[in-house]
Amino acid sequence: MPVYDHRYRPWTGERRGEHSAILTIARHALGRVAASRLNLVLFALACVPPLGFATFIYLSNNLQMLADLGLRANIDLVDSSTFFVYLIVQSGAGFLLAALVGPGLVAPDLAHGAMPLYLSRPIARRDYVLGKLVVLAGMLSLITWIPGLLLVGLQAALAPAGWMGSHLRLPFALVAGSWLWIALVSLLALAISAWVRWRPLATAMLFIVFVVGEAFGRAVNVFLDTRWGKLVILDDLIETVWLALFGGVGEASGLLARDPLPLGAALAALALALTLAVAMLAARVRAVEVSR
Repeated sequence: MPVYDHRYRPWTGERRGEHSAILTIARHALGRVAASRLNLVLFALACVPPLGFATFIYLSNNLQMLADLGLRANIDLVDSSTFFVYLIVQSGAGFLLAALVGPGLVAPDLAHGAMPLYLSRPIARRDYVLGKLVVLAGMLSLITWIPGLLLVGLQAALAPAGWMGSHLRLPFALVAGSWLWIALVSLLALAISAWVRWRPLATAMLFIVFVVGEAFGRAVNVFLDTRWGKLVILDDLIETVWLALFGGVGEASGLLARDPLPLGAALAALALALTLAVAMLAARVRAVEVSR
């Protein structure tokens, strides 16, 4: 019978970078997300509102067409308030997408005991979390700040000269506001997924965090006649920061909560929420698990 040579042979293939595991984890996680038709349908639906805003911007800059449609022609139809409303609409769509996709990124690995297999390889806990986070943050970026910048570019191209010069803060406000929301929702979704292994319950828990937090905050404001109950209302905290980024939103101010918190307090509360989410992830994403 033949005898084969089993001596050690060094690896002769391509050597990847130290953090290449992030992209590998992200690629496989994205494949799992794309395998669900429901995820794809929800993502496609989340891409519809930007098309509606693009149509509105086009019509707003074609006054004769507006007049033919019997609508009021106003050269100032598109301003900061338009993009503020856009951010509110897309953040809502992004929340639904994160609630559906996020729980399926970490929970299956923990439920099937795969975490030791991941971390026994040259993969740090940070790389594992970032790989999962890249998928969720990438999908949310594709429906928030990326089409938002395209809408700003469309408006700048169609509007009279000088419009972009008077709205220079819009691109930064869209990007910074979107990333703040993306970071908060993504980390909360992954953290809850790490602690609640049953996917439907993890999705429900993400809704509970926002809904119960808002109900509790409103109750505190009513019974104590104060505004500091908003510290646990994540939507109000985010909108307070957005308002500061946009520097006033005109007619869209009616969508905001009355008597908002100071900007510093809102930022501190959001920083605390992000820190808690990271701590929850760090406590669960480990190479070993103790069963009691």
